[in-house]
Amino acid sequence: MLVGCAACIVAAFLITAQSYFHHKEIKTAGKGCLEQGGTAVVEKSFLALNYSFSCE
Repeated sequence: MLVGCAACIVAAFLITAQSYFHHKEIKTAGKGCLEQGGTAVVEKSFLALNYSFSCE
């Protein structure tokens, strides 16, 4: 049971970390796009685990 709880905690941490870093990437890319005079178009899934970004 202890191993199962530890696995859940580790999984939650990894999902949270991935979501956080994707969020940071999206913000940085969006900022760069706006500085070039473009419009950032972002499509992301729940918790930003998957996303697509384009600068138009």
